[in-house]
Amino acid sequence: MKRTNIMLSDDQHKKLKRYAQREGRTLGGLVRDALDVVYKKKDRLEHRRQVAVSAYIEGFISLGKLAEVLGLDPVSARNYLKDQGILIQSQDLHNLTQDSENA
Repeated sequence: MKRTNIMLSDDQHKKLKRYAQREGRTLGGLVRDALDVVYKKKDRLEHRRQVAVSAYIEGFISLGKLAEVLGLDPVSARNYLKDQGILIQSQDLHNLTQDSENA
């Protein structure tokens, strides 16, 4: 393990210390667990985002479905793809009709 110093507000320190005593744990252990929970969740979300974008690039899902998976509206999804340097896939009439029905 590596030692790292962090600054907590008085209120944060008091609450963590109280939780640690109640659970019979160390303050450091609580902080490590909290970090694991937060960043594992972010890693899962990033993985889901990468899978969805790959599926879009390969043509397996539409822009509308990509936007839904990313939790964005279609315009924001287009902007996200543009910011990532990913070309917008053109859709045929069938896919456009299906997307409008799903909206």
